Amino acid sequence: MHLKTASFLLLLLLSPLRVFAQQKPQYSQYMLNNFLLNPAISGIEEYMDVKTGFRNQWTGIDDAPQNFYLSLHTKLTKNEKPAPAAINKTPSFAASREARSIYRSANAVPHHGIGLLLLHDNIGPFSRTEVNVSYAYHLPLTDKVKLAAGAAAGVAQHALRGEGLVFANPGDAAGASWTTYRPNLSLGVWLYASGFYAGLSASELLSNTVSIGDDAGMAIGFKNHYFFTAAYKIPASTKIDLLPSVMVKLLYPLPVSVDYNLRAIYDNKLWAGVSYRQQEGLAFLAGITWDKIVDLGYSYDLGTTSLGGVSHEVVLGVRILSPNRMLSSQNLW
Repeated sequence: MHLKTASFLLLLLLSPLRVFAQQKPQYSQYMLNNFLLNPAISGIEEYMDVKTGFRNQWTGIDDAPQNFYLSLHTKLTKNEKPAPAAINKTPSFAASREARSIYRSANAVPHHGIGLLLLHDNIGPFSRTEVNVSYAYHLPLTDKVKLAAGAAAGVAQHALRGEGLVFANPGDAAGASWTTYRPNLSLGVWLYASGFYAGLSASELLSNTVSIGDDAGMAIGFKNHYFFTAAYKIPASTKIDLLPSVMVKLLYPLPVSVDYNLRAIYDNKLWAGVSYRQQEGLAFLAGITWDKIVDLGYSYDLGTTSLGGVSHEVVLGVRILSPNRMLSSQNLW
């Protein structure tokens, strides 16, 4: 184990708050995939939304966190033919690429959605793998505003690889390994229309109820996570939209964390923005859309904590549309 690796792991072990913070992965481009935070988004679009993301955190520090996810969700209810007035309407916030945050109201009909989320995180010899299946119900409140409620259930595997540690007696490495499985439950609500969204969600609701494995000696409890997210569209010109958004995270006993985000989108093809995470760092973001189907986003994070460092994150998305629905800007973000 390198000196920097040992120092990094020692810092984590001596700081319980940092250990708590690593219970759920942290991404800078969650506003492109709010499904990561809220199961109520399941099936919110007219197409199947598939995304994958990779984050390399604190570049230059050995054994620093690495995060990967794969998500997909789709609408269950058969698509209905949109009303004539809806076909030629002005592109909505969804056309401005705010992922899964705006949704055409061509018909005010309740519908169901399902989703799948796979997560894998590494931090030195520690790893976490999580699988969740989600369901959501979308209810029109008016012809423009909808409310969704959803739940996700799954299981998370937490593991420590003893061979990733250095001991005075190498034989102790095998005894240091452990693996445990814990259930997970997430709940969320999502209010949305053609120019805004607001959501509230909670996760890790069952992590301390059941544990299957050999981690009986672990002293660290798993904490509930609470998220509030909101965004609003500001049309700056015929081709440019400004998308300010905010995310508030509560993870006791950490202080409340707030993210402030601003993105500018040009012609539904190019976007750039900045994100500030309170007391943690600043991120610069940019992205592009190819052929109205494939999306690529990148973020460059500058840390302001004692660990400092630079982080990189890449998100790739594909929209799989219904074959009987025309591809047009109204059906895209």
